[in-house]
Amino acid sequence: MRTSRRNVGAQGSQGFRMLRSSVFGSVALLGLLLSACGASTGGTGGTGSNPTSAVPTSTVTCPTNSADFHLVANGKLTVASDTTYAPAEFKDASNKAAGYDVDLVTEIARRLCLTADVKTADFGSIIPNLITPKLGQGTYDMSISSFTITDARKQKVDMIPYFKAGESLLVPKGNPQHFSKFEDMCGKNIAVQDNTVEQMELEDANGTGDKSSGQAPVCKSNPVKISHNPDENLVILQVVNGAADASYQDSPVTSYYVSQHPEKLEIGPVTVSPSPEGIVMRKDNKALEDAVTAALAAMRTDGTYLRILKHWGEETGAYPSA
Repeated sequence: MRTSRRNVGAQGSQGFRMLRSSVFGSVALLGLLLSACGASTGGTGGTGSNPTSAVPTSTVTCPTNSADFHLVANGKLTVASDTTYAPAEFKDASNKAAGYDVDLVTEIARRLCLTADVKTADFGSIIPNLITPKLGQGTYDMSISSFTITDARKQKVDMIPYFKAGESLLVPKGNPQHFSKFEDMCGKNIAVQDNTVEQMELEDANGTGDKSSGQAPVCKSNPVKISHNPDENLVILQVVNGAADASYQDSPVTSYYVSQHPEKLEIGPVTVSPSPEGIVMRKDNKALEDAVTAALAAMRTDGTYLRILKHWGEETGAYPSA
């Protein structure tokens, strides 16, 4: 899961480039996938990529301590997000950031009397680039990008729980490799996104990882052939064009691509129970973190939070559960 997706250290046993087709075939298929991300379907049944899907229900009272937020740009909440991860965060047909994470942070910013500025970032670089510069002098104020909450991450950043997601396999229609359990990935070509928990799990399954995921080395004698890429669209493309036997990612992402390509793809039988994801904040910016936490709590209370998730067909990911 980047929720589980994403990088470094998982908790317990959360069971977790090589394009081989011709250049022209790959480009055509990539276009198909990218056009899907700009389509009007969100999640498994949501109504679209409108980044203002939330209907505001609160009367905003601007924070009196906004000078203590140490924002990198006046009047803006600058947010890092890997916008290749539909339906959580992706670029729509007009090349604007969209998804339920984007809608959530847009509404959070509104309640802080700020404008959300969602900047596309490589997933693996987000936390290092967020915490390294001096407070207020960096590139981002925070991140929302399907980060699973892990102990390793919490050593570096604070994480505000806001969603939960599991992991699952995406397979070609008919499940031709007959996946039925985690160990069935041994010896197969499995595509994953770089720096994700899924990648960590497969490396630990091969006996070559750092053991941070808690996954036993069940594939040590018959290693998984791991194909990895920083762009989730290209990860999925490997399944579509036959370069990979399956891909491994957050369940909402799996469901999204199946909804876009039901004639080519299906959800595989290997799934992992949901885990909480968190909004990523610097540890030394308590005023902003407290304000974001309060805005999210108010959105839960007045129904805006759940309305956003329902818009994308992802209300089952509500955290705490609705």
